[in-house]
Amino acid sequence: MTREEQQNVFYECLREGNRRRCLNLVKEWEQQQLPDEQLYNDIIIPALVHIGEAWENNELGIVEEHVATQTIRTILGYKAATLTPRRTLHRSALVGCVPEEHHDVATMIMANILEKDGWQVMHFGGSVPRHDLFESIRRIKPDLLCLTMKSIGCLESTIELLSDVRATLPDTKILIGGISMPSVRTILAEYVDVIADDFQQGAEQAARLVNA
Repeated sequence: MTREEQQNVFYECLREGNRRRCLNLVKEWEQQQLPDEQLYNDIIIPALVHIGEAWENNELGIVEEHVATQTIRTILGYKAATLTPRRTLHRSALVGCVPEEHHDVATMIMANILEKDGWQVMHFGGSVPRHDLFESIRRIKPDLLCLTMKSIGCLESTIELLSDVRATLPDTKILIGGISMPSVRTILAEYVDVIADDFQQGAEQAARLVNA
């Protein structure tokens, strides 16, 4: 299959809610040595974007959209359970969404990529209140706090969290991704070490932050 054919067949299976077929496709491509990064960037993310567009255009209902998202979570869970780290960094990363953000698929992908790169990863997902998230960060003291943000409505609580982390854990490096608006990037740049544009850049910058 060409990459376009892989994208199309995966999207159609995802749209139909055929979870087993989607997972089997991923296993077939594993046997063909498809790199995980290409699976994430070239197949899974575009498929989710198309699903979102179909829902916005009333071509799919909310149930079908949720089925597609849960199917992707199943696949990413499978990839997490079967991955083999390339190395051991002896560094810890706490990965998840900014406070009150619930779009957590990107955090699952980032957690998988970091773990494969040798990090000790703790993935908490999304929908965590700011106070509870900060208290856990303070207890865990990760080498890296890796966050994703999609909704601008989370900006205020995110700034409050990052300010608290900076004041309390100055040695913890902070990386954030998923932000495209220049004005928001400018605001957050004051509180983080890196704003990543994609997963691979995020992994590379994360390693540099801790001199790994």
